[in-house]
Amino acid sequence: MKYTIFTLLMAVASPILAQPPIDIHAADSNIVSFYIDASRTFEQTQPDSAVYYCYRGLRIAEKQNDLQAQGLILLQVGHINNIHHHTDLARRFTNEALSIFRNLRDKKNIARAYNELALLDGQGNLSAATADLDRSMQFYADMRDTTGIAATYQNMGTVYEEKGELEKALTYYLRALVHYEHHAQKTDEYFILLQRISRIYSQKGDRQAALRYLEEGIRNSKDPVSRDTEITLLEEEGQIMETAGENANALLYFKKELDAARQDNDLEGEAKALTNIAGVLKKDSAARSLEYLKKALGIAERLREAQLKANIYQALADVYRQKKNYKEALLALEEHSRLLDSLMIIKTNSDISALDTSYQLESSREAIDELQEVNEQGRRERNLGIVILVIVLTALTFVWIYLRKVQRLNRKLYESNQVRDKLFSIIGHDLKGPAGNTVQLLEIMETGTLPPDQVKKLFSELKKQSVASFDLLTALFEWGKAQLDGVEVKAEDFKTKPFIQKNIQLLHQLAERKSITLTDQTPGGISIHADPNHFDFIVRNLLSNAIKFTHEHGRVEIDVTATGNEITFSVKDTGIGISEEKQAAFQKTNIPVSFGTKGEKGSGLGLLLIKEFIQANKGRIRLDSRPGEGSIFYISFPAAAGPQS
Repeated sequence: MKYTIFTLLMAVASPILAQPPIDIHAADSNIVSFYIDASRTFEQTQPDSAVYYCYRGLRIAEKQNDLQAQGLILLQVGHINNIHHHTDLARRFTNEALSIFRNLRDKKNIARAYNELALLDGQGNLSAATADLDRSMQFYADMRDTTGIAATYQNMGTVYEEKGELEKALTYYLRALVHYEHHAQKTDEYFILLQRISRIYSQKGDRQAALRYLEEGIRNSKDPVSRDTEITLLEEEGQIMETAGENANALLYFKKELDAARQDNDLEGEAKALTNIAGVLKKDSAARSLEYLKKALGIAERLREAQLKANIYQALADVYRQKKNYKEALLALEEHSRLLDSLMIIKTNSDISALDTSYQLESSREAIDELQEVNEQGRRERNLGIVILVIVLTALTFVWIYLRKVQRLNRKLYESNQVRDKLFSIIGHDLKGPAGNTVQLLEIMETGTLPPDQVKKLFSELKKQSVASFDLLTALFEWGKAQLDGVEVKAEDFKTKPFIQKNIQLLHQLAERKSITLTDQTPGGISIHADPNHFDFIVRNLLSNAIKFTHEHGRVEIDVTATGNEITFSVKDTGIGISEEKQAAFQKTNIPVSFGTKGEKGSGLGLLLIKEFIQANKGRIRLDSRPGEGSIFYISFPAAAGPQS
């Protein structure tokens, strides 16, 4: 019976977990290890794919009743969530894996689980982190596992480095290095350790020591397998030299990086090396710097690497600004910003999908554990007769009710997390983006050598960025106030015409800039029973959005109809319309980010507040829109007690 209900749970999760299929037969004895390795490949860049492969492996491990494999997969899911700062989920999966390894008395993996918990605790509880690492060290010492001991020392160093205690971090890193140096085959962890030691010495101002450890890594990375590591280490050496002002030496290392990348046919490494060389050359020869950057950009275009292209456009903007070619500098900055926008959207969607998959995986395991317990009890009591059978059936009924309740709570939690994650994405990106662009625009203007037409264009761009930041802060303040204090309604009977006229006057200039006709067709005698301040906010935001998404020479109209005890206002525009996908997101209380016909940026917080205010005032909101044909928002409120005219 447990597998029947498990199948039903997975059927619910399957649309979210949809990923490209893997052409490997599930009967392969190494299939679980394959899925773990596949997950590790994607854990940094594509967390949704990484968790998905864990899910696939976990189903096979559960079917085979392989507890150790289940523990390893759960440990990997915890590690993925730790990397992407989903701390609570990471802790729950890691503790579940630790419980399995304890029951199996698997010392090696118990130690691994404690190491993972230490990295989680190190973010806020140093004493708990060191206690976890001491437990891990004891297990590895008992097994005389030098690799595990080295990994534990390295994690101790990581914990102290994150706390800013560089001397303690360096002590543990050097202890780890002693153990790694005894191994003939150098692992990725060994090279990462050398980079961390070099980084600490660089922070301490000991450049010679920093370079010495990077050189050690280069000497040990000459085999073809470690060629990409050699490229990274050469880049770090060049950066140290460039920071110290030794441009000639920096150029030498970056050219070595370029040669190594070309020998390994590493196109991404080649593009990075070209960008680094351009950065050194830009002060002495801007023309040569641009030549290298354009070569790098060509490679990035072929690779379709958005982050790499964004970095190159940033470097291009710096060189153009140095040459006082402000037009090209502005174009490069705009492309840099566009690429960062697309990367932020992709990362946010991937993180949300990974969270969703993790929650579904956790829910399915809870359900299976519950059902296994019930089935075990049924097997023990089956021979006691009809009475016991009735008890078991009753217990199963309660379990089913409980599971339904848990699923509903999980669904609400997931929806809440979606809004929260998207909100923090808006705060972190939409505020940071305009603010950063404003600073760069001001730096360009500060030179005082711009032609008048370019100054006018920059002022226009600066105003657009400032308005976007102000609108977002205003909406964020109102939304945060509603979340903290709740929506307080002070309902009364009032006439709506003055509020509509006031907002039309307020937005008249905004409409005039786009030659939009703004029309009020509501009669003067209409009264509703609601909070006047909420109604004022709703009308202002709906009219503002209609203007924002309407083309030049378009129309925006507000009208009203009275039906029984309900008054319905409509805000109609002849704008770009809203896609079915965004309409569905609006119904689910998502926060879609969108752009107006003049590039005006909207976070969606205003619409979120509108929905909350309308619901709090016992009203309704409805949307009717087709892309390219405009939109109509209908908002309904209870009519006032007096007669309407």
